[in-house]
Amino acid sequence: MSLRDQLKASSREERAKLKTMSWKDRFWYIWEYYKIHLLGLVILGCVIYLIATIIYNQTFDDQLYYVVMNNENPSGSDFEEFDQAFKDYMGYGKKDRITADGSVYLDFSQASSDAFAYMTKVSALVSSRELDIIIADPDTFDHYAESDAFLNLEEALPDDLWEALKDDVHVAVDGSGNQIPCGIDISQSRFPQETGVTISPSCCFGIVSNSERTDTAISWLRFIFDQ
Repeated sequence: MSLRDQLKASSREERAKLKTMSWKDRFWYIWEYYKIHLLGLVILGCVIYLIATIIYNQTFDDQLYYVVMNNENPSGSDFEEFDQAFKDYMGYGKKDRITADGSVYLDFSQASSDAFAYMTKVSALVSSRELDIIIADPDTFDHYAESDAFLNLEEALPDDLWEALKDDVHVAVDGSGNQIPCGIDISQSRFPQETGVTISPSCCFGIVSNSERTDTAISWLRFIFDQ
C-alpha cells in the first residue's frame, strides 16, 4: 500500500472513531492525541501574525514621536484628532505616522517598578533616536535637562519663532552646570486645550538633543501656537 493510501485509510479510521464518540469525548480525544499539533499551529499562526505586523509597520514613515510625562488627566486626554490636524498642517498622507505617548508617569521622590520601567522606556527611545519631543512638568523636565537631553532653543529655533516665544522660555541647568533656554511653556497653546492634557504647574516642551527630526519638532511647536 502506498503512503497516500495509508494516509487515506488512517483518516477514514479516525473519522469513524470520532463518529462513535460524544462531543465531550471527541474534544478529549483530539486534545490528548493532537495537542502538540494544535499548539504547533497556534505558534505558527502567532509567528505569521508577527511577521505580517512587522512588514505592515515598515510601510509607514515615522514623522514624529513625542512623550507626555505626568499628565494628570490621562483618561480625559485624546491625541488622535490633534495629531491628525498636525498631519493635515504638514501635508502628510495616510502612511505618515505621528506617535504620541501619554502613558509615562514619573515621580523621582519614590522608587517603584513602574517608575523604573517608564525611565527605561524613555531612555531606550532616546538611545534609539526615536524620540523627538518631551513634554513634562518643570521638575521632570529639569531632571532630563541635567542629562543634556534637550537642544538649546535659542540656537535651534528660527529667529521669528524664537522672538515670538522667548517670553515663555524655561531655563534649565545642563550636565555641565550651564543654564540654557531649552524649554518652552506651552500651557497656553492649543496643545493642552485640544488634547485635554493637564500638567501642573506648567507644561514644558523640549526638543530631544539627538532627534533626527528636529525640523518637524520645530514645525510642531509652530503649529501649536499658530491659531
